[in-house]
Amino acid sequence: MAATLVGIPVTLFLLAWMHATREFGIVMGSAIGLAIFLVVATGTDAHDAAADKAWQAAAPDLPPVSDRAVLERSQVSMPGPDKPKRGNGQTRNGSAEAAGSVGTGPRTR
Repeated sequence: MAATLVGIPVTLFLLAWMHATREFGIVMGSAIGLAIFLVVATGTDAHDAAADKAWQAAAPDLPPVSDRAVLERSQVSMPGPDKPKRGNGQTRNGSAEAAGSVGTGPRTR
C-alpha cells in the first residue's frame, strides 16, 4: 500500500512536471515504490514478537530469532590458519619452527 501511494505520484510527477519519457517515469516510479515496499516489508510487528515467544518456549536455550545483536555477540570466533613460514625457518611472527621439522638442520651433500 505504501509503495503504491508513493510510486504512482512519483511517476505522475516525472511524467507531468519533469516531462520525462514514459518509460523512464514508469521505471523510476516502480523502483522507488519497490524500495519503499522492501523497507516496509522488513519491519517487525506483533506477529514477529509472538513467533519469538513461541520459539523461546519450544527451545529455551536458543536466542530469539529477531534479536540480531544477541546472535552477533554469541558467535564464537574460529581460529584461522597459521601464518605462512619464511624461508629462513621462522614464522612470520618471528618464532622458530619446531625442532626436527624438515629443512631446519644443517645440509649434507
